[in-house]
Amino acid sequence: MNLTILGTGAAYPGPGQACSGLLIQHRTTNILIDCGTGVLSNLQNCLELYAVSDIIISHMHADHFVDLIPYRYALRYGFNGSLGICPRLYLPPGGIEAIDHVVSPFSESASFFADVFEVSEYNPDRALRLGNLDVKFVPVSHYIPAYAVSVSDSGKIAYSSDTGLCSGLSNVAQDADILVCNVGRCLEPDRDSLWGHLRPSEAGTVAREARVQRLLLTHLWPNSNHIKSLDQAAHNFGGLTELAHECRTYDLGKVLASV
Repeated sequence: MNLTILGTGAAYPGPGQACSGLLIQHRTTNILIDCGTGVLSNLQNCLELYAVSDIIISHMHADHFVDLIPYRYALRYGFNGSLGICPRLYLPPGGIEAIDHVVSPFSESASFFADVFEVSEYNPDRALRLGNLDVKFVPVSHYIPAYAVSVSDSGKIAYSSDTGLCSGLSNVAQDADILVCNVGRCLEPDRDSLWGHLRPSEAGTVAREARVQRLLLTHLWPNSNHIKSLDQAAHNFGGLTELAHECRTYDLGKVLASV
């Protein structure tokens, strides 16, 4: 199982950067989790757009799904509409109504997304079986309903989504080989209005208590001090802590072998 980071920015991307997105691959299963601003461009450096088998959106904030719009155009027109490829698109509860509302002012079709995706809403209480991978959802603490995601076979990758400190985050991260953890409460001074995001120090504490093997910090504000955030997380974790880098791939087999 391989993990590729596709975006690392918070609500807006810095220069040459993308917002939230990651790609998990196992054999012929290629899962895109979140599709924020700029992710589509980075995805094409790793994989043909029509080769994505499944897309999962953690929550309906624009920096986590907005590149589904150009993705739709790419599949509808970029390949002459002749491939017959329909990636499965899994949205959170209420996601279909939300995304249809976003495109309603300019949509030329009542089935704007359904033209190219197999669209459905996942039930957070039920796991998905995608290829040989088990995908589970855990509700976390954010301004709108949001879900952390774990993907596992013989190893486990956990993705926090956007969240403040909550029990669900610890549950999804438990014994993960890699925790991709969104932080966002890393601006100075600390802002109470960002309660729906983690401090880097909190990400480190969660990783330690959940016995995570490797912590990747992502979803940092472009104007925040990334090195300070890394130091704070690493201090509380005490294990291998890194800043996520866009288009970097992690081979879970090698991660497990190094433990």
